[in-house]
Amino acid sequence: MKFKTIFMSISLVLFLLASTSQAQLITLVSGKAYNPDGSEVLEKEIQFSSFLTSEKTDTSELDSCSAGGGWAINLTQFNETGTSWAPGDTLIVLFENVNNSSPFFGTTYSISHVTTADNFQQVGDITLPVELTTFESMVEHGSLNDKVVLKWKTLGETNNLRFDIEKSVDGETFSKIGEVPGHGSTTVPQSYVYRDPVDEIGLYYYRLKQIDTDGTYSYSEVNEIMVSAPDEFALLQNYPNPFNPETSISFKLPQDSKVMIQIFNVLGQEIKTLVNTKFKAGTHTVTFNGRDLPSGMYIFAMQAGNFKESKRMTLVK
Repeated sequence: MKFKTIFMSISLVLFLLASTSQAQLITLVSGKAYNPDGSEVLEKEIQFSSFLTSEKTDTSELDSCSAGGGWAINLTQFNETGTSWAPGDTLIVLFENVNNSSPFFGTTYSISHVTTADNFQQVGDITLPVELTTFESMVEHGSLNDKVVLKWKTLGETNNLRFDIEKSVDGETFSKIGEVPGHGSTTVPQSYVYRDPVDEIGLYYYRLKQIDTDGTYSYSEVNEIMVSAPDEFALLQNYPNPFNPETSISFKLPQDSKVMIQIFNVLGQEIKTLVNTKFKAGTHTVTFNGRDLPSGMYIFAMQAGNFKESKRMTLVK
């Protein structure tokens, strides 16, 4: 699956240019918008709207940036919609390039601004984001485990510190599982890869959190992928082999199963029961430590229901 996502680059500077008493209402918030390459926009090339709450029911009239990218919002507009606002509210402004002949057509961006009691507030210079050209995922079946491979590309970057990779099992609650450094500011297209080992089958959700050097951030769209169960039971060769003193033993389960893995010497004497518990369908890995054993050849055997298999491994100290 391919998803088209938008990333942002913003330098947000608040200038309090005029001050009035707390009794006065805020009247104007303004700034200037630029394209990702720093060029000034044409008149009405960028549209914007705004709202004071997390719900867009309080959105003001849609407006357009003037030639050069200037924009302004008169907060008395919100009185017309019956919205209750006061200094300290968070104003959200949504921008979109609507010029279909522009290379940045369709790029969008939102900023947030905490209102004050000042009569006029300027919200710095805004560079619309460059498009993330691809964000895709696939399942990679490996000898030790399965991995979800995430790949994405950017056309260019501005102040890109890093990407946080976030994962969810329900599509709503996400948690960070890793990060990939960005390339700062560059006009050269960049490619990224991240691999997430998965032990259990199921539907997984991933998104990217792009973080700028100034701490601002934005999220990609959510990418979902199904990790299916293996087709059959399998006991894989340990790795590394030979080993000293630890090695990994992986196995595949097409269904939830109770698994027992035992270690034997070459005479068939049991050395250790490594696992004897139930696992969910999927690919799993356990670790064997032979620090208390002499060098030599050993056998590891697995049983899961009617499935039985054994392999040899070599401990070299």
